[in-house]
Amino acid sequence: MLAAMAVTLLLLQTGSGGAGAAQGGEEGPVEVPGPPEGRLRIMVAGGSLTQGSSGDHTWRYRLWRHLGESGVDADFVGPHDDVYRLADGGFGGREYADPDFDTDHAARWGATARDLADEIARVAAEHEPQYLLLLAGMEDILGGGNADHALEGVGGTVSTVRVALGEVRFVVGELPAVAGTGDDARVNREIERFNMGVVDLAQQLTSETSPVVVARVAAGYEPTRDNWDDVHPNARGEVRIAAAFADALAEPLGVGEDYPRPLPSVAVGPRTAPEPEAEESAEGLVLSWDAAGGATDYRVVQRRVDPDPDEAVVLPAEVETDGDRRRVLIGALLSGARYEFVVRQYKGRDEGVRSAPLSLVWNSDPPAAPTGVRVADGGAAVRWDAVGDATHYEVWVRALACSPSDDSRSPGYGDDGEEPSGRPDDDAPAPSEPDPVPRATPTPTPEPEPTTDPEPTPEPIPDPGPTTPPPPQATECAPVDDRGPDSGQGWYPQGPTGSEPRWTVTVDGPYEVVVRSHRDYVAGGYSGAVELRGG
Repeated sequence: MLAAMAVTLLLLQTGSGGAGAAQGGEEGPVEVPGPPEGRLRIMVAGGSLTQGSSGDHTWRYRLWRHLGESGVDADFVGPHDDVYRLADGGFGGREYADPDFDTDHAARWGATARDLADEIARVAAEHEPQYLLLLAGMEDILGGGNADHALEGVGGTVSTVRVALGEVRFVVGELPAVAGTGDDARVNREIERFNMGVVDLAQQLTSETSPVVVARVAAGYEPTRDNWDDVHPNARGEVRIAAAFADALAEPLGVGEDYPRPLPSVAVGPRTAPEPEAEESAEGLVLSWDAAGGATDYRVVQRRVDPDPDEAVVLPAEVETDGDRRRVLIGALLSGARYEFVVRQYKGRDEGVRSAPLSLVWNSDPPAAPTGVRVADGGAAVRWDAVGDATHYEVWVRALACSPSDDSRSPGYGDDGEEPSGRPDDDAPAPSEPDPVPRATPTPTPEPEPTTDPEPTPEPIPDPGPTTPPPPQATECAPVDDRGPDSGQGWYPQGPTGSEPRWTVTVDGPYEVVVRSHRDYVAGGYSGAVELRGG
């Protein structure tokens, strides 16, 4: 171990940053042996970048698929077959995005290169790999160490494995850059030093029977695009890491083919869509769904689709954890409105597959009809008893049907211009009138002789005095029918009245008034009618 550390320190002082092909130090190039016959035993080792976490495919998956497509019969070996469980921070997770591959490995979340060096000889002796793929050193640097410490661990891993297995071929990966750690400048500076040193280390440690080559992981790796958080690869990063190891295996080790270029476009984020369910509660709408493997965050998008459609908005609601379920309480919904909800899931900064829209009408049960409708304030207002869950009210009015009152109609002239008969009942027979008194036939008077006397003055006609108009007829008013605004004729709305159970009268004359309750967009029942006799 001390010898390996001494070699590493020497290499860091003279670091060449040369190519990844194995070299023989001062002795010149070493001929790299081809792959052994039969099925190849490959052990993938490292820290969190290699193990992966809930919802990942992992770069191990990408490499295994590529080797199979290249015609390589590969058997991944190692003591583990899991991913790290993000939900509770434990090992043994099975939430692979696609578990259909050989999941065996020798990686551990949080393991430093020096941790691996301490136990890798035992693991290698147990599983007897022919190829050991190592991506380690990130945890050393993130934990405050420098490139020297990380390289010491890598060198120690190679040396101790060779004690157990002298002909293992090694592929050691560069480290990708990070973004968002809060210490990016220092970390990336040490990563750059590590990547230069690992090339020199591979040149020094390679031998004729046990070559050490470098996978150029850092080339083209962009952490803001290829990581789901500050350090760990997303699906795009997995492809880049797998491609670097595949290229190193193909050339110079002769295993498989180079990874296809351009690199394939792959989707990021959790790939299993949430399936939300809705339940009404006294506090509001409860939306719940099963937790997706790997999702670190959820956001609920709400949109009112009818009536008065609005824009989709991300709700500022807190998502609660209830075992394997996630739930969110949504308030401030309008009764009777149709809404759509979409659950968006994220792994770190990467959004995954969204849920299908969940459509529902919120709280469509109508409020009760108002009761206790009455005329108040001397006819200037109408009041009623408040309905507990009503948000506002609406007033409807209809003119009463009015006609002269039969038992109080005043005398007057009929439609034919004749004087009224004075009969109390037009349908009763008229009383018989007495026969006229017979008069004698007058004797003709001879015409007087013309005279010169003046004509006689006619007698004055008596003045009948002022004429008194007939008194106005009394009227009788009643509802047109016994039907309300839902089926009756002649009703007119007066508009919403607000939340107070009171309406200031705005009509003049005999009307009947009905009040309807509303809760947001849900119309309730109509009250009974009350009559106004103003005017």
